[in-house]
Amino acid sequence: MKTSTEPQRIPRPSTSAQRRAAWVFAALVLAALVFAAPGFLAAEEREEAPLPLEPWGPGILDIHHLDTGQGNATFFVLPDGTTLLVDAGDAAGRVPFADPVPDTSRSAGERIAIYIRRVSPRPELDYVLLTHFHSDHMGFLSDTSPQAAQGGYALSGITEVAQHLTLQTLLDRGWPDYAYPQPIDHASMQHYRRFLAWQRSNQGLEVERFQAGRRDQIVLRQNPRGFPDFEIRNLVVNGKIWTGEGEKTRDLFPPIDSIPQEDRPSENLCSAAFHLRYGPFDYYTGGDLAGLPDDGTPSWHDLETPLARITGPVDVHVVNHHGSIDPANPAFLAALRPRVHILPSWAASHPAPGVFKRLLNQRIYPGPRDVFATRIRPQTQAVLGRRGHAFASDHGHILVRVDPGGGTYRVLILESTDGPLKILAVHGPYRAR
Repeated sequence: MKTSTEPQRIPRPSTSAQRRAAWVFAALVLAALVFAAPGFLAAEEREEAPLPLEPWGPGILDIHHLDTGQGNATFFVLPDGTTLLVDAGDAAGRVPFADPVPDTSRSAGERIAIYIRRVSPRPELDYVLLTHFHSDHMGFLSDTSPQAAQGGYALSGITEVAQHLTLQTLLDRGWPDYAYPQPIDHASMQHYRRFLAWQRSNQGLEVERFQAGRRDQIVLRQNPRGFPDFEIRNLVVNGKIWTGEGEKTRDLFPPIDSIPQEDRPSENLCSAAFHLRYGPFDYYTGGDLAGLPDDGTPSWHDLETPLARITGPVDVHVVNHHGSIDPANPAFLAALRPRVHILPSWAASHPAPGVFKRLLNQRIYPGPRDVFATRIRPQTQAVLGRRGHAFASDHGHILVRVDPGGGTYRVLILESTDGPLKILAVHGPYRAR
């Protein structure tokens, strides 16, 4: 076969072919202009864009961080369908520049319950964990709050959730005496204890003290044998921390009687923290623990540095204390090295500029990271300035959806409305470590 080095002649199209080509080109240009118009933006930017949330399925781990604008609430659906609620905050509109989300027509406790009913595969809550006893984590319980028809306790936060859902086991840091670091007997605790007493007597609620070091306190209840690579390890509570060996613990705080009154651990410092593992996927959450104590306070007020030694790298890090002025110290961040930071922020002081700067700091640990916040207020955005545009998302419910086996996960941003849950944006997939 002969070959030729001469250039091939391409036949010229006929006049009709030229016209067809011109029409096709014009149509393509018009389509590009139409899809670039405001009505045809990317899915997460269109008004009509939100898509329905696909329901949970067996093997999936769902972690919902709720945007109520009034405190912390995180709802877990574990791989076998076991359910867990960590905190049910309701500051009841008592904090400046922190309006309820989406509006004031419902309380945060009611909205938490409604949300759980929408996404939960089961009608009851297997576990509730209150990390500590502040209103933005348990509800604002007072004589001026709405009162339950029976039991003599106020309705807010967790007590209001219990009006709508059956609670099976509740864990907190103080049961049964509520005496550490000193007797807790304010009005809010009196209402809370009446709530526990009524629920135990009338609804069969089990109450336990959260204990550091244990990995058998929050377990899979529906199909534990089906997911042997799932575990929740209790890390710290009341200053007692897991050593990393078996279930042994050690005390971070000195004997309480030896501590001057002004240095005694605050409610925040007594928060409960745990580490969740599902195959290669790791997740940390720790209430309002601190890593940068106030100047002049004892060094043991820093809980994050000892936690860094036992927690190790994680995929998802829930920033302690809403990203307020005292968490996320460099040693803690360097040890965890998360791919995803979640800020359960809701007030104008969340996050503090220094904390946000550290979350983004490549010198503390290198590599990509995304920061998601449940709610960044306009006042916060103004203070953060240019860095305020570095959030992967700055409002909405944040769902971490981990695929069966834990190898990959996504972060879904959900619309914070009272209507059906819809997806505003999807980030990922991320590969677990």
